[in-house]
Amino acid sequence: MPDGISRRNFVAYGGAAAGAALAGCIGGDDGPARPLEWIGPDWAVSDEQAEKMEEMSGVEVNTTIATIGDTQAQLLGGGSENTDVFTSDTTGSGALTRDNPVTIPMPVDDLENWDEEQISDLFTDPAERLSHLGEQVETVNQELWVDGETRDEILFSPYAYNFDAMGYNPSFVDDVSLWSAQFDEQYEGEVIVGETAAITIPQAIMHLLDNDMIDGEIGQLNNPTQDQLDTAIDFLIEEKEAGQFRSTWEAYGESVTLMAGEEAVIGDIWQPAAMDVRREGTPCTYATMSEGIQGYRYWYGGMATLEGARERQNVDQVTFLYDQVHLGAWFPGFVQGRGYSVPHYENEELVRDGSDDSGEGMGPEYYDWAYRGEATYEEIDEPALFDPLDYDWSMEEGSPDSNGGIRDSGPIEERIDRIGFFQIWPEEADYMISRWEDFLSA
Repeated sequence: MPDGISRRNFVAYGGAAAGAALAGCIGGDDGPARPLEWIGPDWAVSDEQAEKMEEMSGVEVNTTIATIGDTQAQLLGGGSENTDVFTSDTTGSGALTRDNPVTIPMPVDDLENWDEEQISDLFTDPAERLSHLGEQVETVNQELWVDGETRDEILFSPYAYNFDAMGYNPSFVDDVSLWSAQFDEQYEGEVIVGETAAITIPQAIMHLLDNDMIDGEIGQLNNPTQDQLDTAIDFLIEEKEAGQFRSTWEAYGESVTLMAGEEAVIGDIWQPAAMDVRREGTPCTYATMSEGIQGYRYWYGGMATLEGARERQNVDQVTFLYDQVHLGAWFPGFVQGRGYSVPHYENEELVRDGSDDSGEGMGPEYYDWAYRGEATYEEIDEPALFDPLDYDWSMEEGSPDSNGGIRDSGPIEERIDRIGFFQIWPEEADYMISRWEDFLSA
């Protein structure tokens, strides 16, 4: 392993061999290196985003799709020198931005579309907006900013995020709003849970904490101690051995197949998976979580400029990719198709009603459905089968239908109020992974 790389933040993610590095050329004195090299997972890096960048800037973009662990392995193994930008989520960003820094912060002054009056205070002032999370707010600032007080340089620039909950089949499950539903005996043998330790364990801790079955407080949820990890994992093992879970799922497609085939009726699936279950013809509702300890699992996906961009003379182009493409008018409508939101949704003049060089905004019906919790203008016969990608959204002002479809989980401000924990990679990650094997093998 190269000198100076933190083992905790490199090995614990389960990435590929550290020696792998991306192919590329160095710009040097010959001018900017092309194409622009961008690496990240498939949910965050798409052909459409790359094509939009090329359309707007004339700069060709080469995308490399890799898991978060593989991205870390390649970049920490030398790939950061010939790659311009990486994307991750908040479980994987810190290894590259803080613990083994191979990135360059993005000054706020360089961003035309980062206006504190138009960016949600979920990002501009998380300490105030998420004060109910206690100590967890410190981890939000740590991911976001070089300095959480001055907030003049963004460490990991956010462009998509969500409030994860449970998907359930309303034909078999009444409305649920607590993670405790996964452990309800009435759903024995019909529950699925993910195999990602940093997700499933905190969800179990929320249930245990709310039911006085573990010592702790909400501020510790995303960074549990070894004792808290032991309590949560022992509980999950007991539930597994008692037959509570139909299965655990590792790959996205597994969760869709299990829910679509009605082998499971409730599970901690992602919101895009819930939409794919609907596309298979099976009803699926995404839960509206409660306020307090058992709230949403919040994460954000972002991008950071790699040190290679300086040598390749592409720092300005990465800034353009973030600022003009992802904080522009086009991207909010595109990413909402996956269920995700954007930091600049408060800029309604642009995101709802406007346009810029990237394209048109969402329009009034789509925006109001996605962010305000208003119904569609047309009646929806089966809400649990509604597919926003198949709906013809009006670009003209209209009136919500009393029988229209409403976005699962409600208005965005209510979702923010109901965040229960912020997803990170915890300090006790090595211990968590070692104990997690006990659960997987049970």
